[in-house]
Amino acid sequence: MSFRLQLRRMFRLVFGLAVACGWLALSADGSAQMASSDIVLHGSITPDKLGKHEMLAFTVPAGIERMNVELISPGFQKGMYLTAGLFDPQRYRGEGRSTFTVSTVDATGPYLPGPIVPGEWHIAIGYNWVAPGSKGDFTVKIHLSSQLDPERYRVLNAKPGWYKGDMHSHTGLTDAMCKSQSGANVPCPPFRLFEAAALQELDFLAVTDHNTPATFNEMMQSQLYFDRMLLIGGEEITTVKGHANVWGTEGFLDYRVAESGFTANDLFDQAHKLHALVSINHSCWPYDGRCPGCGWGWAQTDFSKVDAIEIINGYHEHGSWFTPPPGDGVPFWEAQLAKGLRPTGVGGGDEHRAGEQLALHDGVGIPTTVVYARELSEPAILEAIKAGHVFVQVTGPEGTPLYLTSGTAMMGDAIAAEAGKSVEFAIATPKAADLKLKLVLDGHEVKELPAAVPDGEGVKWSYRFQSDGKRHWLRAELVDARGESVTLTNPIYVNWAK
Repeated sequence: MSFRLQLRRMFRLVFGLAVACGWLALSADGSAQMASSDIVLHGSITPDKLGKHEMLAFTVPAGIERMNVELISPGFQKGMYLTAGLFDPQRYRGEGRSTFTVSTVDATGPYLPGPIVPGEWHIAIGYNWVAPGSKGDFTVKIHLSSQLDPERYRVLNAKPGWYKGDMHSHTGLTDAMCKSQSGANVPCPPFRLFEAAALQELDFLAVTDHNTPATFNEMMQSQLYFDRMLLIGGEEITTVKGHANVWGTEGFLDYRVAESGFTANDLFDQAHKLHALVSINHSCWPYDGRCPGCGWGWAQTDFSKVDAIEIINGYHEHGSWFTPPPGDGVPFWEAQLAKGLRPTGVGGGDEHRAGEQLALHDGVGIPTTVVYARELSEPAILEAIKAGHVFVQVTGPEGTPLYLTSGTAMMGDAIAAEAGKSVEFAIATPKAADLKLKLVLDGHEVKELPAAVPDGEGVKWSYRFQSDGKRHWLRAELVDARGESVTLTNPIYVNWAK
């Protein structure tokens, strides 16, 4: 037997053993990835340990991005109170909680985020109190994961329904500014943004600071306080020729996009490998010196890789260095629909002042993205956005809802209709005083509108479409007396395969 054949057989044996033992896992494409693993440590509690610390060692392999730790002990009520400190091979990482997580970008306070250094780590068990005669056992469960994004997400409301939010916002960790106590213009603390969004009674807020994961640690601490408003992790990937929001990952996203080499399409692929969504922002803004790099200028963009498009951007910043031109992202969005693509239309407040300008009808939550989701959690909201179960209230969370359905299908869904079949669309709003309906079929406004039928305090319409068996899409819109958009739905698609 040749040496090369012996080496190959040895590799197969070791590789198979690694997979069988859980040291390695195979991804869907067959490539090897480090699997999550668990370490369990045990110890006894006796009165002679009172006032001491016991260092328990465990080994962390290379490639770990997140560590979850749980200390299970009898508790103070049974006369035993223990704490868990954490030390990596180089430094102290924190102490004070019985359950916590530590990753490269965030950590449960008071623990410190940072690299999960391979080598020998220690849990420092502090025997703060052991009552005379008390005895017991404790367990430390340590879960190591090569996945940076959490494996479990908070669910703030387990019920399905329509949830209101803002998909685009900023803090002072990048370029958001607000007034200090003395009136100076200073980088605005993230907490101020969260408070402003909560005052708007938003159900969720996507925080999308420019090219940084620095916000994620702040969000982890603040989410405990804002337990009725979901904070969704994101970044506004700010390239030299366009901005794109990425929602749903804490992983590194490379903003150094070029026309060749690492392109915008590679950035989109990078985001999707991390199970995140991509949305192109404020596409109608100029690509010139007024707002350098703000308009979308990448000529080779593969729009089939784009999950959403910001059709309404709320940034106005009265008196700032840049005032956006009139218009919105609807034409840019509809151009993709005309190609047979189905990016979801969303809104983004693009808040940079932590709510200071709400009196000017400008700021966080304006516009509001309204999403039908199975629950209020990050995965559920992003699933619903991907599905297109969305309408946008241009004027904010107190704006006018608009619902588009066809049988059991809602906006974002696809239905089949053979040639000659009549398809009925139902449009409804609970409050439509002084507003007019606008229907858009395949990018063209429908001239003969259905009659409005009073429905309590609202209005409903029924529109019939005669199918020719070909592909079509229909969306609904409410406009005011000046013809300006108030609410826009995503389309229902006829004879489109997903």
